[in-house]
Amino acid sequence: MVIGLKTLKDISLKNKHVLFRTAYDVPVEKKGGRWIVSDDTRIAASIPSLKYLLKNNCKIVILTWLGRPAGKPEEKLKLDPVAKRLSELIHRKVKKLNDCIGPDVDRALAAMKPKDIILLENVRFHLEEEACDEKFSQKLSTLGECVVFDAFAQSHRDYPSTTGILKALPSVAGFHMEKELSTLQSLMKKPKVPFIVILGGAKISDKIETLRSFLSLADVILIGGAMAHNFLKVQGIKIGASYIEKDVSLTPKKETQSILQTAEELLKKTKDTFVNLGPGLNVPKLVLPLDFVAASRKDGPSIEIKNISIEHNSTLPRDWMYLDIGPKTVAYYASIIKKAKTVFWNGPVGYFETDQFCAGSKGIAQAIIHSKATSILGGGDTQSFTKKYHLTKKFTFVSTGGGASLELLSGKEFPVLTYLMKS
Repeated sequence: MVIGLKTLKDISLKNKHVLFRTAYDVPVEKKGGRWIVSDDTRIAASIPSLKYLLKNNCKIVILTWLGRPAGKPEEKLKLDPVAKRLSELIHRKVKKLNDCIGPDVDRALAAMKPKDIILLENVRFHLEEEACDEKFSQKLSTLGECVVFDAFAQSHRDYPSTTGILKALPSVAGFHMEKELSTLQSLMKKPKVPFIVILGGAKISDKIETLRSFLSLADVILIGGAMAHNFLKVQGIKIGASYIEKDVSLTPKKETQSILQTAEELLKKTKDTFVNLGPGLNVPKLVLPLDFVAASRKDGPSIEIKNISIEHNSTLPRDWMYLDIGPKTVAYYASIIKKAKTVFWNGPVGYFETDQFCAGSKGIAQAIIHSKATSILGGGDTQSFTKKYHLTKKFTFVSTGGGASLELLSGKEFPVLTYLMKS
């Protein structure tokens, strides 16, 4: 429960013409000459809200975006496969239109009957969406009498299809939006301790503010994936050709700050902080890998692989790269996770897209599953990993919002919440 959040049950929706804003930004792939949805997690997350609206005899108009089509139609990013998969999941015909505004859309909406569902075409096929055009916001706000906002994964964005429609119409949060906010905010308030955070993935820049936030919230932070390379490099540890993120704009004033300087700053801040999790387990606040699985390339036939301990890392060939955490690290991290009462995990700890480099992420997943902890996973690649290996249902909660979940946990205010909170 999110105190003060306006939800579906706070207003009467009987017979309403509802603009349902959701986040169907799903992966698609081409099979047999046609595009299909390859991961329907976000579509499935919207079903409870849609069923509630159907029960209330609503006319439902769905608005969303997919990918970044640069303001013009793109075959791969049309929502026809999304409409097909939604129809299958909700056991009801979903009519897909070829635009999100215009005379054809107006006629289709005027002809709707109660319990009809229409999916509008990708709103990003219009340049006005990312240009934050006010007139475009006004056009979108004519698509319904009220908004049910269930697009958690896009709720940290300020666009005509997010805040623009919320400014103009009475609005409430859908069930999925409410669940995401409630679950993630619980980590920021009073998680059961020990609270263990695992951060992986390729980039460190998009996790910096979240990492800083967790320094005060979490008992222990375990680092994996390519983001660990930054911390190793500032300590003078060889990383060969391992991926390391270049400098990006990090501060609110958009001043350029070095990723490595940030890693160094975080190491200094935590170097004297240790947490006792039990006999023989006095661990640093910020924990780095003990060993890695390395190779000369990410994929291809007959990949040569070596396991390299950090204390003996002089054996790493210059053109090789770290692609997964090693078995010593998996065992060490598992011993820490075993003590947890709450776990948050965002970002695989290896290049899981290739089977040879998924053992670390699998080991972390199994450690969390076998612990007695409440387990909350960030979206993005973490969600993709759990889906690939059929592990999603084994965790307490898997968020659908990669960037959104990180921004919320970093303490940032979501622009849509201005319009979804009770006055």
